[in-house]
Amino acid sequence: MLIQKFKEQTKKLSGDFFNEILCFRTSRPTTALVDNIKVDCYGSLSPLKHVASVSIKLPNVIIVEPWDEGLTASIKKALETSSLGLTPSQEGKQIKLFLPPLSKERKDELVKLIGAKKEEYRVGLREMRDKLVGEIKEEFDKKEISEDEKFRLKEEIEKIVEQTNKILDNQEKQKTDEILNS
Repeated sequence: MLIQKFKEQTKKLSGDFFNEILCFRTSRPTTALVDNIKVDCYGSLSPLKHVASVSIKLPNVIIVEPWDEGLTASIKKALETSSLGLTPSQEGKQIKLFLPPLSKERKDELVKLIGAKKEEYRVGLREMRDKLVGEIKEEFDKKEISEDEKFRLKEEIEKIVEQTNKILDNQEKQKTDEILNS
């Protein structure tokens, strides 16, 4: 029971990491860069993907088309103030974002940021592991599980942690390769 719950938590953790690094910009445009930017929509904040269609025009343009023309100014403002550092241009109902090629310094900076994010997720993984090991120790102290069972569970937890760390490493490597080779 505890192991299954831990597996689900680690799967969610690696999925969250992947979704977070998707938002790191490469020279190739992707809708993930802007999908979750918060837009002031009639007094409440909504993700951009809920108020507009986002499309890609290769090689380097993201096109945002609001479903309600009254939101165009709010969307443009949200894009300008986002962490992307891009200036949107408006052409009629469409808002276009032009992605310039990344400099070598910016690529190196992004690779470092991804490494730091991965380390944050690893710390979270270690905290989850330590909490679970504490629960197993409590059960052992209460004589609810045997010593053999305690060691088997700890071993299984370590295998799951190793697998999750490999997944995080692979996701980091894939994204850094994408950034450096763009």
